[in-house]
Amino acid sequence: MRILDLRGTHREMGQQFGEQCRGEIETFYKLRVANAIAQAKQHGGRDVDETTLLNVARACIEPTRQYHLAGWEELEGVAAGADMSPEKILAMNGLTDLRDILAWHGELEAFGGCSSVVVGADRNREGHGLCGQTWDLATDNMPYVLIVRRAPSEGPRTRSLTTVGCLSLIGLNERGIAVGTTNIRTKDPRAGVTYLSIIHKVLHCDSLDAATAAVVEAPRAGAHYYYLMDQDSRGAAIECSANHAEVRSASDGIFVHTNHCLIPSHQEIEASTPASSSHTRQSRLESLVEAAEGAVTADTIESAFGDRANGEDAISRVDFNGISSNGAVVMVPATGLFRACHGTPHDADWLEIPDA
Repeated sequence: MRILDLRGTHREMGQQFGEQCRGEIETFYKLRVANAIAQAKQHGGRDVDETTLLNVARACIEPTRQYHLAGWEELEGVAAGADMSPEKILAMNGLTDLRDILAWHGELEAFGGCSSVVVGADRNREGHGLCGQTWDLATDNMPYVLIVRRAPSEGPRTRSLTTVGCLSLIGLNERGIAVGTTNIRTKDPRAGVTYLSIIHKVLHCDSLDAATAAVVEAPRAGAHYYYLMDQDSRGAAIECSANHAEVRSASDGIFVHTNHCLIPSHQEIEASTPASSSHTRQSRLESLVEAAEGAVTADTIESAFGDRANGEDAISRVDFNGISSNGAVVMVPATGLFRACHGTPHDADWLEIPDA
């Protein structure tokens, strides 16, 4: 597991990121763009190109800047350090949302296949809430996954699993705010703030209420599910389309979310019928965690994330339709525990990542 430490102002941290990973960022950008173009053609019947994609990215710049200046400054720093344009860095960060803007009316299945779980303190033997997820994306993206620890001159320190040149994806800050996401797809995408920028702002928050507002009040570009938990084991499950967000408490019990909408109003505008994989993973993860009978631990979650039952529809996926589980994270905000693996969770090494 590669760990990159960044310190300084938000722009300085971005520039450090861009300079240290310059060649990888350029390659990763090209891989992500090529994949999005192929997906739009294969599933949505849309002929799009890089120029079209970057035009959409440019339309997202001002909403992103106004939403969270610190995050935008870091993206600008990455662009400067990597010697690439800001719109390319934004497109690389928010490609899932931008792809949906370009091809929302096609029958494009969910890109990736992440499986997430929030476990209330009432189900943990030590009385702490837990949360985490697998992170599934294109198999050829796997070499570009890493841990980034940020120590900004203003704002909380953070630990996150992400990819080269990208903002936070699954993370925990020093004030005990944890966040992650799974992809869903609705027919209302628009130019706006993409999901990594939203998660990055959440990790700048001091409280669950502020973190929830950062998700709900964002002018979101696309649909995603976000889970949050604080150091007091209060949890929130937030399923969002671009234009609507519904918040549910996830402080007690077990809350699993994969890649299909659970909110009826979102199901009405879901962009395509979700693949069987999403429903199978949802059911399997629920049953594995429930089987712990109120004594769920981080080890329980790690084992569940590595489950290989159901073949191509397994929670830990191995190059199914070009998609693999590229990593996974388990977090316990009350204790600051952040455990992660790089690669398929059933055979990768899990490491505890300390605060910077």
